[in-house]
Amino acid sequence: MATVMGARTAREYLRVSKGKGKTARSITDQHRDNLAAEADHGPWAWGEPYKDTGSASKYATRTRDDFEKLLGDLTSGAFGERGDVLVLWEVSRLARETGQGVALIDAAEAGGYLIHVTSLDRTFNPRNYGDRHSLISGINDAEKEARLLSVRTLRGVSSAVGDGRPHGRIPFGYRRTYELIDGRPRAVSQEPDPDEGPLVIELFERVAGWNGRKRESIRAVGLDWERRGIRSREKGVVLTRHNLAQTLKRKAYIGIRVHQGTQWPGSWKPLIERELWDAVQRVLADPARKTYTGTQIKHVLTGVLRCDVCGGKVSLRPGGRAYDGRLVYRCWRRDCFTIDKAQTDRFLIGDAEHPGVLLAYLRRPDVAQALTPDDDTELSAVRTELFRLRGELEELEAAEAPKTARARIRRTNDMEELEADICVLGARLSKLTAPATLARLLPDDPAADLVGWWQAAPVTVQRAVASILLSPSGPLGQPRIRRVADSPSAAVPDRIHWMTG
Repeated sequence: MATVMGARTAREYLRVSKGKGKTARSITDQHRDNLAAEADHGPWAWGEPYKDTGSASKYATRTRDDFEKLLGDLTSGAFGERGDVLVLWEVSRLARETGQGVALIDAAEAGGYLIHVTSLDRTFNPRNYGDRHSLISGINDAEKEARLLSVRTLRGVSSAVGDGRPHGRIPFGYRRTYELIDGRPRAVSQEPDPDEGPLVIELFERVAGWNGRKRESIRAVGLDWERRGIRSREKGVVLTRHNLAQTLKRKAYIGIRVHQGTQWPGSWKPLIERELWDAVQRVLADPARKTYTGTQIKHVLTGVLRCDVCGGKVSLRPGGRAYDGRLVYRCWRRDCFTIDKAQTDRFLIGDAEHPGVLLAYLRRPDVAQALTPDDDTELSAVRTELFRLRGELEELEAAEAPKTARARIRRTNDMEELEADICVLGARLSKLTAPATLARLLPDDPAADLVGWWQAAPVTVQRAVASILLSPSGPLGQPRIRRVADSPSAAVPDRIHWMTG
């Protein structure tokens, strides 16, 4: 748009929230409406806009870079001349935390800038007490709605977690029953799907070579399923090797509910027995099964690290100006955090000069001894007890329903106690089988130039070792990355929360 002599300069702040289940007016739509507002409130000469994609809520975990730039420009005077206009589509586009909004309004007042809100068809002067009150009230109302939505969401998730009820996406192999609760459909039960359930069992048994089957690769099963026309439930696409590998790692199939790294007994019937699940995990951790050259796994910790805010996985990306373009780990799901890759790898893994947490642990003399247990008496005892408890649970589930309310409550309590004991013993079994898997990965003498062995090992072997040691049930626990705001300092050791259990 051409510059009009004597016109004020107007600069937009355009923001749109994106995410699952969210709808919002797009940045393009906001820009079009803002341009139309000039006819009644201009003339304006349009300057460079500020743009952000992400929530303005207090509970947002992603930094809004252009919001910070806008606040800095208003404070320093780089925004423009006195009397220039900040254009918003609506007040909630600015901030849903009153403190942030007031800081921006204060900066606009000090710089002599105006604020136009297109949805209200009005230009506000922050130096006017009435206009200032209207702007702050709008931000305060937006914060109230954001907090109320957060409370409702957390209450629903916590209720499902506490009851062991299913939550989130339906795993392949299951179906759900819903009831209308508080006017909304809620999942109350989850049971094996008659069509998909047998396919999940088939997948586990073929990969483990279980129940008289010949052991097969995940790729072979995937190609067979593609020929048979087996597709994903939601989009009807071919189930790739990666999809099937993720399916083989889901603990929902052994009746365990996982939420943000913590496990509870689920309220649904397992599809897979724990011994079969453990056998598959040993297959997945065995580097000898890898037939590719490592082009798919390029980095050791991307499959190990987790976000401490949302529990999501991490991805690797080039860093911004603050990192001078160096690679950084970032929360893959919601961009909750950013942390320097090289510094994180040095702390968690280490090198010849400074062994990190992982290499320092493997160099301990007692670790090598722990990887070669004298016998498997405890392992056999745990498996025997698991078999007994699962038998008791199956008998209770198959028994005729009690006729009295008191007997039904007692039966339900007995089943819940059995499920909890099974979950605890299952975790114990994983810890007992992990050393044997780890021993097969490490050199015969771990104390002899362990750093040299690590540096020469394929990344698949490095990832397998890290997955065992740096897991919630592993000896070191799972490293979960905090935001800087939630940490004692910005140093890598202070940004890591060790999740165990």
